[in-house]
Amino acid sequence: MAYYRLMHSSPQSGLKSSGASQRFRNAMAALAVAFAIAGLAGCRSQQPKKFVSTPEEKAYLQSIQVTPGRVKAAQNFLGHTVTTLHGTVSNKGNKTVVYLEVKLTFMSIDGKALEDKSAYPVSGNTLPLKPGETQPFQVSFDQVPAAWNQAPPKITLVRVLLAGR
Repeated sequence: MAYYRLMHSSPQSGLKSSGASQRFRNAMAALAVAFAIAGLAGCRSQQPKKFVSTPEEKAYLQSIQVTPGRVKAAQNFLGHTVTTLHGTVSNKGNKTVVYLEVKLTFMSIDGKALEDKSAYPVSGNTLPLKPGETQPFQVSFDQVPAAWNQAPPKITLVRVLLAGR
């Protein structure tokens, strides 16, 4: 009700409620910042507790296909550049994938590897990847190599954790 009165007050009453209006705007700005932080946290890939793939899981890596998509850089609310890789991951096998670790290799213009980063396109932040499914993913990085060629990084499958283990 206070929100209704605040938004539908007459110009004369607006002078009286300017403090309330400013508090409302401040509260809404704080809420927007909180949602932005939560959104960034949700976009990051979550690293699972240490796990070692079984021989069966190592063989299952052949059933997983990761396709890089676009790479996008954006400024966050603190003014820092965040680089995000968008792509898809497909499960061509007959088991459900709970975690998938990949190595992303950022390359220079002359094709040399600059830096490797781990990412988890299937993790505790995503739904498990069921047999036959394809789902989009995105992983974000606060820092990337300065000499990076701006192309999607080379993706190498590292480890998988299957459901039911």
